[in-house]
Amino acid sequence: MAHEMVRCPTTRSGRCFLLAVVFQLFLSSFASARLSPLPNEVIAGDRFREVEQDGVVPVQEVDRTYFLPNNSIPTHYSISLRTDIHNDVRTFDATTWVYLTVVEQTDRLTLHVQELSIKEVTLYRVPNSGGTPIQIDRPTYTINIVTEHIVFRSASQLPLGDYALQVSYSGSMRNYQSGYLISRYRDTEGLWRSVGTTHFQATLARRVLPCYDEPALKATFDLEITHHRTYSAIANMPRKSLGVDPTNRDYLVTSFERTPRMSTYLLAFAVTDFVKKGNSLHEVIVRSNAEADADYAVEVGASILERLGMYLDLSYYDYMPKMTSIAVPDRGTGAMENWGLVTYGEPSLLYNPAVNTYRNRKRVTTVIAHEYAHQWFGDLVSPQWWEFIWLNEGFATLYEYYATRLALPGDEYWELFSGEVTQRAFQQDASETIRPINWNAASQDDVPKLFDIIAYQKAGSVLNMFSKVLGETSWRQGLKAYLTDRELGAATEENLAEHLQRAIDGTDILPANANVRDLLASWTDGPGFPVLNVRRLYRDGAIILSQQRFLAEKVLPTGHVWHIPYNYAYKSSPTFYDLEQYEWLSSRAAKISTAIPDDEWVVFNRQQTGYFRVNYDARNWELLTEALLERHNDIHRLNRAQLIDDAFYLARADLLDMAVVLRMMQYLRSERDYAPWQSADKVLSYLYEKLRGTEHEHALLIYIDGLISDVYATTPVDTIDPSETTLFKYLRQLITAWGCRIGYKDCLERSREALRKEFVPEQGATVAPVHPDVRAVVYCYGLQEDSAAEFQGIYQRLMASGNQAERTDLIDALGCSKNPADIKTLLATVLFSAMPDSNFVYLSEERGRLFQAIYSGGRAPINAMMETLSDAVTVQQMMAIVGEGTITNAITNIAQRTNNAEEMAQFEAMLTALNGSLSPNTLENAREMAASRTQWFSTAEALIVGEFLERYNV
Repeated sequence: MAHEMVRCPTTRSGRCFLLAVVFQLFLSSFASARLSPLPNEVIAGDRFREVEQDGVVPVQEVDRTYFLPNNSIPTHYSISLRTDIHNDVRTFDATTWVYLTVVEQTDRLTLHVQELSIKEVTLYRVPNSGGTPIQIDRPTYTINIVTEHIVFRSASQLPLGDYALQVSYSGSMRNYQSGYLISRYRDTEGLWRSVGTTHFQATLARRVLPCYDEPALKATFDLEITHHRTYSAIANMPRKSLGVDPTNRDYLVTSFERTPRMSTYLLAFAVTDFVKKGNSLHEVIVRSNAEADADYAVEVGASILERLGMYLDLSYYDYMPKMTSIAVPDRGTGAMENWGLVTYGEPSLLYNPAVNTYRNRKRVTTVIAHEYAHQWFGDLVSPQWWEFIWLNEGFATLYEYYATRLALPGDEYWELFSGEVTQRAFQQDASETIRPINWNAASQDDVPKLFDIIAYQKAGSVLNMFSKVLGETSWRQGLKAYLTDRELGAATEENLAEHLQRAIDGTDILPANANVRDLLASWTDGPGFPVLNVRRLYRDGAIILSQQRFLAEKVLPTGHVWHIPYNYAYKSSPTFYDLEQYEWLSSRAAKISTAIPDDEWVVFNRQQTGYFRVNYDARNWELLTEALLERHNDIHRLNRAQLIDDAFYLARADLLDMAVVLRMMQYLRSERDYAPWQSADKVLSYLYEKLRGTEHEHALLIYIDGLISDVYATTPVDTIDPSETTLFKYLRQLITAWGCRIGYKDCLERSREALRKEFVPEQGATVAPVHPDVRAVVYCYGLQEDSAAEFQGIYQRLMASGNQAERTDLIDALGCSKNPADIKTLLATVLFSAMPDSNFVYLSEERGRLFQAIYSGGRAPINAMMETLSDAVTVQQMMAIVGEGTITNAITNIAQRTNNAEEMAQFEAMLTALNGSLSPNTLENAREMAASRTQWFSTAEALIVGEFLERYNV
């Protein structure tokens, strides 16, 4: 529902603006397993249990007791915090002054806290004329640990006006992303060092200070940190002063400049013994023994930040005086966009070309672009409430790719958007229980669940679609107006739509009587996405278009209608690069007239910029297949990828015959572009996972060989050329991984030899390191039964490496070993690593990654893992170290890879041995999962696949 907003003077200062914030907040409160031989780069999203009924947007009851009452709002925080992180002390002391305005007479001030021990509270009245606050009370307080509210009760009613609440307290640190965090790393002498950083999104600032921890309740912040003199402190803003602590000369007090108005979740600081790279405008903070690995981030980050500012016509430095990025050790691969101080797990910021791969480089580049895009989308303008978190994450997902096109066009990362974002979103968004983009959290605990594939990949895809529909000029004009109008404040979808509409007023971009708000809402208010059915009449170009919700497993009636912007290209008019001309399907079905000759193919959704699948009548699918087999380059590479991806998932949903997919994919023997192969990889991985170890496996391998053999000859598995493009590297890894996987002798022998030359060269021979860009395939498939020395060499490198991305790659490689003894030894190191002063050192997430590497490494590693897990004592010891969840996850993944009677017998023997170690429910679920895999062979899909492969081989 649209509401008239409170309007204030353009300065947006004083009481009027504060009331407007409250009013707007009040309104808003109502308003996979790795099957491919390629690395797993999937971020899991959450599924929601709400179902659309008859076109009505699904709703859920929201527990409003979690909301603040809004009888007072913050204006400023002044925080003094003392930390002894240098000694690994995991507590801190602090005093925070909360400056606030009472906007409704009350005797209660309600803020957020979580696990803070309150020591003393004093309430002051702030004179209207300024000056020193006047103490008026020592309020009592109560804490609700469920809602995380702290209610300060005054002895009398507080009239409207300005106040200050002084709170002294202590808090604790954790070693995961929750408030003020502890991380540890080994220095150059091998000694453990502790550092402190923060992560406050979404509702975790309350773990460090009592605050109004809701995104629209912005304020300014002053911060000072007392820390040991061997450490230094950084924060959102530049340092204002540095002095000696008058109570202890071994400590320093670092004070920072005042921040702009911002949400509490964007406050950030760090206390470390790290070093700085870069300059005062753009710097990277990193541990000293990884200093050289920060050079790339310094250079590329500065370029991306500048290019984004030019693109939006709003320089970052118009709002913030500096940008600091910090690489946090042993914090996984995530990142957080704190305004002016972005935090990263080391693999997402550090890149060393000597040991890291082209995929690591891509990750670093795009994650930096994602977080820097947030400096505008999320930091300068924040979501009014968490249901609009997609206004942060959708834009950041879009520009994590597009910003690299602006700053580093030669890296071709924008070409990956369709496959990595849109097609990935389709997979989860095809669920019956998926949520729509606009979706409020039922409770405070549900807020983190909104940070899912819908907020990121789907929202990014929908925004990309509208950017193409509205055109580059109007899109950028609308974004600038949106950002400048809402700057230092909060926004809703309606605010965005309003400014995009103004940017196109007076043009004929949209159909008559259409507006951006209604068009956008059809994509954000309804769950799922449509399939556009194209039924050609083959009579003077006539086509019947219709739409229905695409679901992976069933067809359900729905009253929801999407406004679908569509375009098309055909044989005699291959206008695949014209992305500014659209027509609209805004009804369930429509008959259109075209100039397409009846004997020519047609492709809808040029370059797959629209967020929908496309299905065709049987004849057009046949025309497309013939075109691909004869002259595949007549169809744009992204549309070739789209055809494979759409056809495969349409077949999985019983909307198309799987034989259409398999026949169409035969053209791939001539394909040299990565995007279509990226789509094909999903098809081949699905079929391989189903048919491996069965009577149909050999037929499938022959089919795959027919597709890749010619391409394989052009993609060397063990060498690189400096002139290779990024997308060629992606293609090489995909093709050679399949070549080795299906048993190409050349691939296996080259991998084996390259690995030997690096780790056990012949006497007198020079060590020949494998280039990082081919290491994934060479290491994995070079570890055959007789490569124990090479296995030990890789493991020793893992233990010696301080580069977290390299360590992950090495763990993945070790999991591929075909030698059962090596796998058992690898699992034993998990036990050894728990011993005091162990030489087997893993980072916090690496033990779990080791299990994943083994069950993803092939049948031989799985068999060795099952033998180890069949020992009850070993399992109990393992669970004490890695947790029951890691073991249960391994069992589940083994069940998903159990394909025949022999494997089922091995699996059952392991489950029997696990009686008493895991719950009966866990074991029974695993049995049912493994047993259900045989049921696929009685489906029509399986019979069609088997028939096709049998005929193909004949």
